[in-house]
Amino acid sequence: MAKKRSNANANSKAKAEEQSGPRAPATVEQVDASLDKPLNADAPPTIYQTAIKPTLASAALNLSVDFLKQQQSLCNSHLIRSPLIALADILFLVIYLAPRLEYPPLRASSATSVSSVSAYLVHLWRPNKMTLLSAGLFTVMLTSVVFTLVSRLSDTFFRTKIDEIVNGNGDVVFGFKLNDIVRQARADPESLRNTSMVVYRETPIALVSVSENQVLSTPDSLVATVNTIGCRRVYVKSGILEDLLDWAMVRTKQLGASAGKTGNSMKLLIEIYSFDKGMKDVLRKKGFSLISVGKAQENRLLSGLFGVKRELWGVQFHVAKNDDLK
Repeated sequence: MAKKRSNANANSKAKAEEQSGPRAPATVEQVDASLDKPLNADAPPTIYQTAIKPTLASAALNLSVDFLKQQQSLCNSHLIRSPLIALADILFLVIYLAPRLEYPPLRASSATSVSSVSAYLVHLWRPNKMTLLSAGLFTVMLTSVVFTLVSRLSDTFFRTKIDEIVNGNGDVVFGFKLNDIVRQARADPESLRNTSMVVYRETPIALVSVSENQVLSTPDSLVATVNTIGCRRVYVKSGILEDLLDWAMVRTKQLGASAGKTGNSMKLLIEIYSFDKGMKDVLRKKGFSLISVGKAQENRLLSGLFGVKRELWGVQFHVAKNDDLK
């Protein structure tokens, strides 16, 4: 009876393992992924590019989320400079001042009337000093409230995207869950080569990830999509984004060669937001052109009232016979 029970327990454990899947790999020590700390000044000043690997998983996740936060900051700047915000401020200011101001008479026959603009403004200022000062304070408070509302609007917009990346452990960006990267490296090491990271002073500072667009690709023409691209804010103007795009184009050619889709031209696509003027300049410099513009369907308020658009940019290129795609 004891032997039967042990066999039954073993069978139940085996079934449980089959249902839950293989055991998670052992924890891999991670490179420091903190983005709020300065680079290690004691580390050698070397910079290199590498494919994503298990020790860089946390850093890759943090960087991809940080890129969205940078986009959110740009969105806030775009919204606060919107003419709609200025009109709203002026409207509320007029509503506040209109019933409180004392207006001097305009008729020239009156002893207290004024006949010039400067004199009128002086007479308007004297009895309304406190009202105008309070209006200035009201404007500051109103601007603060508007900025808070606008920030919450963009926060809601980008929070959904950030949660999608974090809750999915980067699956939507990298094509696999980063907590399974050890298993992924063993099962499909080639998929890790679709993501390139730049490391400076032993600290990851930038990354780019591409994948084949299964919808647009054809049997003889490959179309790849940039899933994420960016760097730490302080390196945005260093030229590192241009280098990442160069790598993305090379990787697209490699994907096409490995899939046997080098007969016709290849395309590399990237989707950005209309307020990201810096990335637009980088894309133009690297030969990308605007393909289409569409509304940001995730938030119709941002798209309808503030003109936030999604822009699809792309570059088309051919593979020469003597190109080294290894």
